Amino acid sequence: MATVVLPLNLNTTSSFQCSLPTPTQITFKHSSSRIQNYNFTSLKFKLKSTTLFVRASDPDSNPQTPQNAEVDNLGVQAALSVLRFYKREISPILPRSCRYVPTCSEYSMEAYKRYGFLKGTTLTVWRLCRCNPLGGSGYDPPRWFGENKPGEELDD
Repeated sequence: MATVVLPLNLNTTSSFQCSLPTPTQITFKHSSSRIQNYNFTSLKFKLKSTTLFVRASDPDSNPQTPQNAEVDNLGVQAALSVLRFYKREISPILPRSCRYVPTCSEYSMEAYKRYGFLKGTTLTVWRLCRCNPLGGSGYDPPRWFGENKPGEELDD
């Protein structure tokens, strides 16, 4: 049962109650009462409701894309499963704090898929060390040391 109080004029308020016995049946009840305090910020809302959080899937979490194709290396599979658990269960609880694009978890998933377990772990640790207020920020895709940055031209 939810009660919402809305001021229609300065002398009265209207209270609408909505009860939802079934998903398809909605009933409204209307009642009027006097406002004791005319200050709009002093109105009280009586809401008895349950909040339902629905998490939409990331567009890049589609297993049909070649980027997310399964890898054969057991170490990479284990690392990716830990990262998927982190992104699904832990990351939504924490505030956004990554200074880079892609985020550190997405970066490490790409690094594991592209470079394997050892190089992926090295790149992930290096990225986590750089992701702090004194580090950089901006676009930083995973690339092994000595590789050209995106947008850099190759000298012939």
